[in-house]
Amino acid sequence: MVFDFSTKQKKLKRTAKLVHIFTKYGFTEILEKLTGNDADAASAVDATGAGAGTAQASFYERARAVIEALGPTYVKFGQVLSTREDLFPKAFILELKKLQDSVPPIPLDLPELLERELGISVDTVFDAVDAEPFASASIAQVYRATRKDGSRVILKVKRPGIREIVEADLLLLRDLVDLLMHYYAFAREVHLDQIFEAFEQNIYEELSFKNELKNITQFAQNFKNEKTITCIQPYEDLSNDNVLCMSFIQGVKINDVQALLQQGINLETTLDRGLSLYLSQVFEFGFFHADPHPGNILVTPSGKIAFIDLGSVGKMLAKDRELLEDFILYFVYKNAAGLIQTIKKMALSIAVENEKTLTRDIEEMFHLIGALSLEELDIKMLFTKFSGILNRNNISMPSHVYLLVRGIVLLEGIGRELLPALNIVDKVKPYLTKIIIRRFTSFHLLGDGIISLLTLQKQLKEMPSNVLLLLEKVNAGDLKVQTENKDLLLLYKQQQQNVRIARYFYLGIALFIGACIIQNGYQPEQASTTSFLGVSVLSWLFFILSILCIGIAKLRSRKIST
Repeated sequence: MVFDFSTKQKKLKRTAKLVHIFTKYGFTEILEKLTGNDADAASAVDATGAGAGTAQASFYERARAVIEALGPTYVKFGQVLSTREDLFPKAFILELKKLQDSVPPIPLDLPELLERELGISVDTVFDAVDAEPFASASIAQVYRATRKDGSRVILKVKRPGIREIVEADLLLLRDLVDLLMHYYAFAREVHLDQIFEAFEQNIYEELSFKNELKNITQFAQNFKNEKTITCIQPYEDLSNDNVLCMSFIQGVKINDVQALLQQGINLETTLDRGLSLYLSQVFEFGFFHADPHPGNILVTPSGKIAFIDLGSVGKMLAKDRELLEDFILYFVYKNAAGLIQTIKKMALSIAVENEKTLTRDIEEMFHLIGALSLEELDIKMLFTKFSGILNRNNISMPSHVYLLVRGIVLLEGIGRELLPALNIVDKVKPYLTKIIIRRFTSFHLLGDGIISLLTLQKQLKEMPSNVLLLLEKVNAGDLKVQTENKDLLLLYKQQQQNVRIARYFYLGIALFIGACIIQNGYQPEQASTTSFLGVSVLSWLFFILSILCIGIAKLRSRKIST
């Protein structure tokens, strides 16, 4: 094993800083467990006045002060925790929300940096480059510039040495999380280790400007035919992992009501566009903005929407999107059994101690929703309650689910600023209708049917060997009589159900093929009474019957899976 001296040295330096800060703010108990040393010396330091007055502040105030003092990585982690109102006390959340990812800019010789990083002559590429940044955060500073062709651009420049600082912070932060998981039950209850892992992945993505460049390109590609959005355009020849050059978008924050009204922009139209574009990101592309707060969503003078800062995005596979659609449909239509089955398929880990308690919790939540008017429905409260149910039942969901929840809560907050009487359910209903229609189109059902048939064929093919294996266990005495009879009966019933489902699928596909054959031989010049929209009436009949058969088989197969 090679001893990584540089890593240990970075970690040692950050540990020394952590010891000083924890001591200053009176967290000697944690410090003692972290270092394995007696905390008397640390307490003595506090008694001398190094942390005068801090011990009298509330626990949560001191915790926030520690996070701020530790630096940008910890501030970002604190901001992540501030979004989990379902996990932490309200007083702590209020303190964490005070954390700002904004730090004073450091002086940079930007022309020299650009020439060194990009291998260009600034005077030949740019007409003007601002000397001072107009925004400064923990990872990067952002400047305005004008190219020789007159186009205005944004230059995002990574702070020198920031990767080394973040890496050292993450090493130490992981130790701190492990310590809290080991000694404190609350850390285990909120799955602090999983929150940290998602955060670690996210911050490494933000550190990579190459990754952000890919995100910008993908985002623009997804919406290339959409007229209501303005997408950032990257300049790949003027970008690398430390510098990112992209188009400048003129616009105002989406929640700046006064500015929007002054420009004659309709607030409800703006809100509808923003929601529609976000839902498209989620359900059509599975590639969505991970932090859609008001500062990251602009409205252009023409009323178009622009999403900026794509350093971090949520990503979902096609199967993730389908499960999410199932989740939403079961949730909206208050189907507790279907919702629980979908949660089980989505969950990263699950250890439900009592299934009946979980079902009752969800049904009670549905009852609460039913008792509220749509105007009274608080999305944040609803998600908090639901997340509490997941936590009590030891259910951990994928990170994209939490990112999506955060996004919806942020967008609802924006919506209520634009329209105080916002009915978020009414705004989302059209998208639910689109999902249902897409689910029940013939080609979608046909595709599902073919996949289900292949699965069924595999199960039927494997059934004889499974039966033989079961009989071998019986002969070997590995199964008790009661279990044997139960398993065989279940196997027989499922076989009968599978055969009935297969009949419907085969009949539906045969009717669909028959409809195509009839239409292929149909002559357009035949009497209009035998056709509708240019398609033979007989073809229409076969086509409708095929959809019904495949639909019945699909519904019956879902009943088996649930």
